[in-house]
Amino acid sequence: MYLHEQEDILFEEWKNSYPSDVRENIVIDGLCHNGELYKESRNSYSGNEEELWATAKRKILFLMKDPNSNPGEDYREWHWREITAKFFKVIFNWLQGLSEITPDYIPLLENDSYLDPANQVVLKYPLAIVNVKKISGSSSVLNNTLYDYAKRDAPFLRRQVRDILQPNIVVCGGGSGSVLNIAKQYIYPDLTFKTINNWCFFSEEQDLLLINSWHPSAIISDTQKIDDMMSNVADFINKTHSCIFR
Repeated sequence: MYLHEQEDILFEEWKNSYPSDVRENIVIDGLCHNGELYKESRNSYSGNEEELWATAKRKILFLMKDPNSNPGEDYREWHWREITAKFFKVIFNWLQGLSEITPDYIPLLENDSYLDPANQVVLKYPLAIVNVKKISGSSSVLNNTLYDYAKRDAPFLRRQVRDILQPNIVVCGGGSGSVLNIAKQYIYPDLTFKTINNWCFFSEEQDLLLINSWHPSAIISDTQKIDDMMSNVADFINKTHSCIFR
């Protein structure tokens, strides 16, 4: 069964677990389309993202807090090849940097290492975004609310992340460490993660890296969001025997 088909089955069950008056606010996410645009460039067809994901040595998943003001939409169908919002530009840069960093090469903004426009990365590397809270929200969400949704939907989150997507790198986007803690507590509760540095947490058992990142919209410089991540991942590479970056 194709990956998108597995996602569709999961989300049908997920929606049905909520009251009928809530279901229309649920936003579907997962492996994002990279195909041709339709509906006047507002959505995109599925392209070769499943093939890219299946063959990628580094399956990078971005675990975010919640979708903003997008009730009833399907993240996967967004026009990723045309998106220029700063929030997603940071994610595009993270995707490219984590896909290309090696023991001998650190992609940095100061070295002009990134594609311009950044959105073209989806044609080269597969983009997967999973929101902890699937109910469309606003510009912010309280951490207590996020934990409540994570606890309620933990079985579905585990199926989406561990059973269907099976990433080996999970970028935990912000929440002052809340998203990282949710990943540990509700998605990977059976695994032990060793702290390598302030950014990198490693399960030797699964060869799985959790990255405690800034939120893409954090009011700090792009250098802090992107170059600091790459520098700390380089430190992770030097300190471990992980096969992810070899």
